[in-house]
Amino acid sequence: LGNVFIHLGQYNEAKEYLEKELVITSQIGNKMGEASSYGNLGTVFQFLGRYDKAKEYLEKALAIAIQISDKQGEATLYGKLGNVFQSLGQYEKAREYLQKALVIKIQTGDKRGEATLYGDFGNMFKYLGQYKIAREYLEKALAITTQIGNKQEEASLNGNLGNLFQSLGQYDKAKQYLEKALAIAIQTGDKKGEASSYGNLGTVFLFLSQYDKAKVHLEKALAIRIQIGDKEGEASSNGNLGSVFQSLGQCDKAKEYFEKALAITTQIGDKRGEANMYANLGNVFIQLGQYNEAKEYLEKALVIT
Repeated sequence: LGNVFIHLGQYNEAKEYLEKELVITSQIGNKMGEASSYGNLGTVFQFLGRYDKAKEYLEKALAIAIQISDKQGEATLYGKLGNVFQSLGQYEKAREYLQKALVIKIQTGDKRGEATLYGDFGNMFKYLGQYKIAREYLEKALAITTQIGNKQEEASLNGNLGNLFQSLGQYDKAKQYLEKALAIAIQTGDKKGEASSYGNLGTVFLFLSQYDKAKVHLEKALAIRIQIGDKEGEASSNGNLGSVFQSLGQCDKAKEYFEKALAITTQIGDKRGEANMYANLGNVFIQLGQYNEAKEYLEKALVIT
């Protein structure tokens, strides 16, 4: 149930169930279950933007996995910790942990896990602005996932490559990869992936100043996210729609969408998203000439960041 709530983006509910799981697994001495509980809670705290807490729980899980010689669990936790260190801006540490995870995945012949880690490396190098290296890793990951027939991961990697080309300003290339991701998500019935693809395509159209297309795609993403209960995605879609209306000079409409996104990010404890929405609202108030409100919102964003 905790994992279902993670998938739905309902992280506070996930946390509640996973903490119950942890109490029971610790009580009955189930070490593998205890490691799993710590690991899943670490993931929840990561999604909530509470990276120090995520690190603490993932390190507890890793210690148990090493103790009971669970190599697959160990590799997975190195990977998760690598992503947390990336979020904390500790890139050398992130690289070290992702490499440890990759070595184990290759040793144990886990092709799926190997592909996931190439994808993680690709996303890290993209974040660092090293786009050429990022592309190499993402293409390695895509080649493996296509080969082993992991359609959901294939869609995700096409999406990541699309986002990479978007960062490079190569919007036609970005659109091509994102449309592949969308086609696979629809084919496999992956509603979350479908919403993500519509959202990413909407962002590309926003950058291309094709606001009608951006709005149509972002509204499709929003409808699916509301339907499946993906609160984090719902907040993201509302935020992006706010940006569309802001670009069109419809500041009142932009403000309405940013406020919806802010309410959700606050509710689910997404501090990064909350800061972004305060900043977006601050910018809208600047456009409206309401400088005291703008200052108040931008200061809130600054405190959180």
